Amino acid sequence: MSRATLQVFGACLRYEFRMQVRKRSVWIVPALSILLFILIGGSLLRDLFDPGERPPEARTAVIGLALQVHALLSIGFGCLLADRLVRDDRLRVAPILDATPAGAGARVLGKYLGTAAATAIPILVVYFGFAAAYAVDTGAPQALGWALAASGVVMVPGLLFVAAFALAVPLIMPAPLFRVLFVGYWLWGNLAGPDMMPTLARTLVHPLGGYPLAGLLGFHGIDGEESWAGPVPGAALNFLRPDPTPATAWLSIGVLLALAAAALAGGAALRARQTR
Repeated sequence: MSRATLQVFGACLRYEFRMQVRKRSVWIVPALSILLFILIGGSLLRDLFDPGERPPEARTAVIGLALQVHALLSIGFGCLLADRLVRDDRLRVAPILDATPAGAGARVLGKYLGTAAATAIPILVVYFGFAAAYAVDTGAPQALGWALAASGVVMVPGLLFVAAFALAVPLIMPAPLFRVLFVGYWLWGNLAGPDMMPTLARTLVHPLGGYPLAGLLGFHGIDGEESWAGPVPGAALNFLRPDPTPATAWLSIGVLLALAAAALAGGAALRARQTR
């Protein structure tokens, strides 16, 4: 990147971050989601502070918490980002931005990283807040280290994957339609069992982080008998489900980031073409 392009990228990132992090909906949506989750069945969140029910190890407790928080709050994360790239056209400021010397790519990348970081902050606040409370309650400071590891290899790659498609796909369909389809995809592609229907769950293309959970963190569920990665006998798409190892865990992270980069590049190219 040239110096001017870097300056535009940095300015766009800072502006988008400040604007997004101040939106009330960015904080209200995850807060209401967690509250509803606790009320209707968030057993792990309650069990973390019940000496008779909590998992025996801090590692198991906080990694299991990461999986639940990621699975729940990423839905709102994707929906909140769905109008960020098309908003410039709706507000009729796109022609002004297109008149600047920097290309669409630098602005799209700045918008992507700025809005994704701002929208992820409440999710990480929720997660680390519960993890810190657990560490204090149990006298297990190592829980914070496991929480940092889980957020780095499980939550962040998944959120970056979701953010890229949430920004790019609404360029070719209305944002409300994308939100509906995204919620359906999230439930089908992440939470549905491969033994029930063809799904991307437990594959390398799994933004819930099944392979890092198993291959890097050694997490196999609260009871040690579950897995979110690897082949399922008789299931479709098993060619995308190699055995979980550290190598396939890093491969899964790389696949998610590569797909995110491709979606973002496609969005930038489409945005540049629309301005010609």
